[in-house]
Amino acid sequence: MLGGLYAELEAFETILQQGSFTAAARQLGITTGAVTRRLRTLETRLGIQLLHRSTRRLSLTEPGRHYYAEIAPALAQIAAAAERARDLSAQPRGELRVSLPMNFGRLYVMPHLSDFLQRWPGIEVDARFDDRLVDLVGEGFDLAIRIGALTDSRLVARRLADTRRILVAAPDYLERRGTPKTPGDLVEHDCLHYTFFDATSTWTFHRGTEPIRVPVHGRLKSNYGMPLVDAAVQGHGILQSATFAVAEELADGRLREVLPDWNLVPIGIYAVYPGREYRPRKVDVFIDFLQETIGTPPRWDRLLGAATARG
Repeated sequence: MLGGLYAELEAFETILQQGSFTAAARQLGITTGAVTRRLRTLETRLGIQLLHRSTRRLSLTEPGRHYYAEIAPALAQIAAAAERARDLSAQPRGELRVSLPMNFGRLYVMPHLSDFLQRWPGIEVDARFDDRLVDLVGEGFDLAIRIGALTDSRLVARRLADTRRILVAAPDYLERRGTPKTPGDLVEHDCLHYTFFDATSTWTFHRGTEPIRVPVHGRLKSNYGMPLVDAAVQGHGILQSATFAVAEELADGRLREVLPDWNLVPIGIYAVYPGREYRPRKVDVFIDFLQETIGTPPRWDRLLGAATARG
């Protein structure tokens, strides 16, 4: 009975992770019909419907959502125990599901993933790009990179680096519109808004002990940072950005820092993973890879330091 139940639970979790019965069957190495039968048997066993099924997408029912939240930690422990047993005699292996912020992942992770895959041939990486805070446990992720404040107490975090929030603009924009001397001057400027910041219409500055909050406005906003960097380079306004996202543009002169004597909230960059008793080795080696790739000091600070030294 236990073996059958585990197969049903495994099918249920894989359907959620892969997003379809067909993809789950491919992942498990069985037929789509077998996946469907396992889910139906589990629903009959429980007496509840776990998934809403439609031609476009699958989603959890309310009972299904609560049930998965209860069983996900146990399934993770079973998977971790199996991986621990393999780790005792073999290289780390298996699929590593990673959630990456779009800007940071594109700039500092993806260009180096081929090195990681060559170093660890037993690991397969499923890299998902999304700036939202994914539910690592509920959505089956092994690891995520988080930028900013950490709020989920179920997760364990390892700090990878620090970055600063700064204001930047293109030289030609500053020539046309003037360079702000104080935060209050920003009300006369076009400001580019990244909508995943907590507040896009008010920017908060610090110098000394008192915060200064400035209402800002602009004609362009986006939930993806790189188009905003491009817009800033093209002279469309002043952008609030993390230094890692604009280091190259600052180093080659396409962007200049604005109000450098005023501080915005600093940002930590973390690798976070579910707080399990056992952490799979594939997670450890990926975190070590990230730390090595970013370096100390981080790549963006070294780039900006070299540009400053050149004069």
